[in-house]
Amino acid sequence: MTTAKEIIHRVLNACFKSGKMLFVAFILQLPLQVAAAWGSDSTTDRSIYGMSMQRDWLYSSKTISIKYEGCVWSFVDDNEDMGCMDDESEDGTSYWYMMANCKRAQVAYSVYASESGSTSCGSGDFKESLITKSGVAEFASTMGYYSANSPVTSDSVDSLPICELDNDGYYQSVGCSSSGTFTIDRFSDAYCLQYYDTYYELDTLNSDMASNNLNKCYSAYSSNDDESPYSSLSHYLISDSTGCSAAESSFCTTSCFVSSAGSSSGFQHSNNYKSNGDMMLANKVKYGLGGSMLLGSVVMFFGILFTNRRKRRALMHRKFRNGPSTRSKSKKANGGSTRSKRKKKRDGTSGRGGSGVLA
Repeated sequence: MTTAKEIIHRVLNACFKSGKMLFVAFILQLPLQVAAAWGSDSTTDRSIYGMSMQRDWLYSSKTISIKYEGCVWSFVDDNEDMGCMDDESEDGTSYWYMMANCKRAQVAYSVYASESGSTSCGSGDFKESLITKSGVAEFASTMGYYSANSPVTSDSVDSLPICELDNDGYYQSVGCSSSGTFTIDRFSDAYCLQYYDTYYELDTLNSDMASNNLNKCYSAYSSNDDESPYSSLSHYLISDSTGCSAAESSFCTTSCFVSSAGSSSGFQHSNNYKSNGDMMLANKVKYGLGGSMLLGSVVMFFGILFTNRRKRRALMHRKFRNGPSTRSKSKKANGGSTRSKRKKKRDGTSGRGGSGVLA
């Protein structure tokens, strides 16, 4: 008849073997999970990862053009170079929390691209609207360096103040008017976060931004003129910009991708890859194997724990049950041998004494 102890040993052996097999299976299917999770399938829709995955046109188009839209008061990436403290306040100002979200005058522009060889900046070639992240000075410097016919260069903005103290106790910096033109504004704080008033209009800069078709359709890349799109004006200009929509500024146009993402059925198309079965199957296998291994580990742990406990109890009972009798037996054996030795010794002594008296 099978005892409980034998049943437990069989269960533990089965769990141990199944645990090893599950571990091997998990290791073998791990690369498949990773590949499925990162979308190694060529049919995977990558639009779920954002606008950066929707810019294949940036390097596949034959022509790319930009259109200047206006000045937008927006966030900057480098707070320190733009006159803002970097996430801290050393002078105790009460507006320290705003310094991490510093804003400066930025350039809003639209991008158009075509694979046919030319673009007229029509609605059919529209890709998206962008806003610079490093200010108008960096925009002008990039334009002047990577475009030979740029209407604005670093010389156009070198003399513009970046949050500098004037003689009246205010701080001056480049700002934006409600009509989207560049201005010099005055601020009441040292980080140009509290607007006071508009000092004057930057007529020369505004005129340059509207010349040479920059505000209509300005060529940023052409396969006939540029060696590679990676060394063109479009590459360096767009890499230093971020997308925008009409919800952020009236000078931005919402792209088809952003408008579809904001609708009720926005990401349904983007999420279709999840219903293809690859991700679902991988997740089911992953969680199934993980749960089986966890269950097997728990069963093995408690099985070993209870088995060892029973063994210890049995050994303790056997020790205390057999301990006194064993000790008494050993004492009797040791005592008998000692008495016999003493008796023999006395007998030997008395024998030698008797023989001496007779002599």
